[in-house]
Amino acid sequence: MKNNELFLKAAKKFGTPLYLYDLRIVEERIKKVEDALKNVEHKVFFAFKSNSNVHILKFMKKMHLGADIVSLNEYKMAKYAGFKPNEIIVNGNGKKVEELIYYSKEDVACVNVDSKEEIEKVPKDVSLRVALRINPNVDAKTHPHISTGLKENKFGISLEDAKDVVHSFPSNLRLVGLHCHIGSQITDVSPFVEAIESLKKFVTEQNLKLDFINIGGGWGIDYLKNGNEMDLGKYKQEVVPLLKSFDLPIYLELGRYIIAPAGFLIARVTEVKKTAFKNFIVLDTSMSGLLRPSLYGAYHHVEFLSNGEKITADIVGRVCETGDTLAKKRKVPQPKVGDIGIIYDVGAYGYSMSSNYNLALRPAEVAFDGKNFQLIRRRETFEDLTRLF
Repeated sequence: MKNNELFLKAAKKFGTPLYLYDLRIVEERIKKVEDALKNVEHKVFFAFKSNSNVHILKFMKKMHLGADIVSLNEYKMAKYAGFKPNEIIVNGNGKKVEELIYYSKEDVACVNVDSKEEIEKVPKDVSLRVALRINPNVDAKTHPHISTGLKENKFGISLEDAKDVVHSFPSNLRLVGLHCHIGSQITDVSPFVEAIESLKKFVTEQNLKLDFINIGGGWGIDYLKNGNEMDLGKYKQEVVPLLKSFDLPIYLELGRYIIAPAGFLIARVTEVKKTAFKNFIVLDTSMSGLLRPSLYGAYHHVEFLSNGEKITADIVGRVCETGDTLAKKRKVPQPKVGDIGIIYDVGAYGYSMSSNYNLALRPAEVAFDGKNFQLIRRRETFEDLTRLF
């Protein structure tokens, strides 16, 4: 089934706006990851924050991925999806003491501790396997909102401070690894090289005996449709040899690279508005359904299944905010009211960042396996909005 036919059929069957996930693309992306790392002992953990639909998570489990979680509810969702505690890595900053106690009782694979302050607040009678998150002060060359490895970012501990910390862990905590995640949507391998070289030097100088090295994720995808995404050829050539030099299992936390290109937001045109200054194409979705463009100007490719003359227009939603713009100054065939628009690469940080702002109803979610559609989350109703009152 060709893409346009697939989109039209999905819109007709399930209505709009609609998140559609093509599971064939997910499989293809996982195979690319495995091929890039085939010469290194490794384990990939799927970043739940990118997409937490339980059907997607079960598919990741089926593909032999582990779970990377950043909240207690994500942990509970991981177990609900069938992941065992020893397949789950706990990430994130600002964990509560009661959460750390909970993870200890669950006997999770590892907790990535973010600071010496977090280490100090673990009760002395609580045992945990931990990895120390290192902030190597590396510029990931990505958007400031998704950069996490610079000294001004809130994540991790500096290499200098870590020298004392790694040799002074309390007896109830076992240091099993180091963790380093420098940012998201990275398309240049050089920041990874710099960060991993820093880790290697640190491990050697401190003579650490570890069970693994966790290098995080951050592999970038081709949002602009210009062929620019993580160059896996260069990654295999420049990064993989560094990973092999640790002579330890390598853990990765990937979300966007695996799921983003598999997701499409299908919407209908509700209005084409022309002014003396600008054209606007209004869709039946909005920043409530896809926040990334409004939050930090993220680019998503947009197509319309239309045959009109080309116009330049801003593509906007129905939320009562000037910032509710999904795309700016796009040259597209002028659609008619009722025509279908497709927003690409929304499998990650699409539905998971959606909201009920303006009391918008979240879209339905549908998976396609190459043959059949499956409704994996029904569309919200007004009654859903009132159920907690």
